[in-house]
Amino acid sequence: MMKLDDLNHASLADFVKGLDGTYEHSPWIAERAAAHRPFKTLAALKVALARVVREAHVDEQLGLIRAHPELAGKAAVAGELTAESTNEQLKAGLTACTPEEFAKLHKLNADYNARFGWPFILAVRGPRGTGFNRAEIIATFERRLRAHPDLERAECLRQIHRIAEIRLNDKFGVRPELGEQLWDWAAELAVHSEDEAFLTCTYATPAHTAVAEQLMTWMRDCGFDNVSRDAVGNVVGVYHGTGDATEQQRLLTGSHYDTVRRAGRFDGRLGIFVPMLVVRELHRAGQRLPFGIEVVGFSEEEGQRYAATFLASSALTGAFDPVWLDQTDTHGVSMRDAMRAAGLPGKVAAITALKRDRSRYLGFVEVHIEQGPVLDSLDLPLGIV
Repeated sequence: MMKLDDLNHASLADFVKGLDGTYEHSPWIAERAAAHRPFKTLAALKVALARVVREAHVDEQLGLIRAHPELAGKAAVAGELTAESTNEQLKAGLTACTPEEFAKLHKLNADYNARFGWPFILAVRGPRGTGFNRAEIIATFERRLRAHPDLERAECLRQIHRIAEIRLNDKFGVRPELGEQLWDWAAELAVHSEDEAFLTCTYATPAHTAVAEQLMTWMRDCGFDNVSRDAVGNVVGVYHGTGDATEQQRLLTGSHYDTVRRAGRFDGRLGIFVPMLVVRELHRAGQRLPFGIEVVGFSEEEGQRYAATFLASSALTGAFDPVWLDQTDTHGVSMRDAMRAAGLPGKVAAITALKRDRSRYLGFVEVHIEQGPVLDSLDLPLGIV
């Protein structure tokens, strides 16, 4: 198993050899990245390699793309793939295509090459690492065949970086278990939707209530000391710090679990899952911080069912407007009645009682998925704003 310290102290030739196969037939990437040693973490190495590609001339980028084999193409049939590509296509089942699937992929490869001038690139092991099936691969192939060439070139490079990340994890024996858990939670919550084809979870609907109940179950499993659902449907988990829990300050964190219509799985919910995992790891290690952690899954932010955006956080800041309770949705159901149908009191007194004492809190931190192109364009996994 490769070790980062060995790479940091290796000769240039050994450094390049150690990373052989990470980027298909492109040793120049490792050669240039070597100048940025030492790397403190595997993530730093990944960023350095990706930056080399991003800063390369467009002809070099195209050369990198063209160094990749077609999926289930001639090189695969002839057994001429690299060991890494062979393993990836094998796991995706591309070596076991039916005659119809093989013919379909053959035509897609030809059409794609004719349109773009390079092979179709897809990290077939997928975002979770377990792999796409052949139907998913073909559907993605067909969709991307309609893309603009500039956008498709950028997408190919993004997929290449994902392939490299998976290969590096394999080389270093790293399994992103926390990321996999987060991915699985998001997938499981996405089952609760008002729309069968897309993720839609608006305030105080049966899907919304099911999400809240699942979050409470997971919070208890993570080791939170107190877990509850408050008068506006916020899911609140508290993990005590050291000392007297009644007097200690807390760090408040969290995000919303309602969604827009046709939503992404991670919008809002990522900011609930990450601190849940933090608490889980602290609990497993038997550790407490000098302050408490309060994680809030806010029940509403998007204003999709009622014109009362941020009603959940407004209750905590004391800004909830009682007039909102009389608003009606498109079916004529008032917010008050919707709350009661969801098992909430729907009473002003219960809502105003949720106001937090600011002196008890160190601050508020929210983890949120980026909804723009900046981090992706810079090949960075995290930004602080």
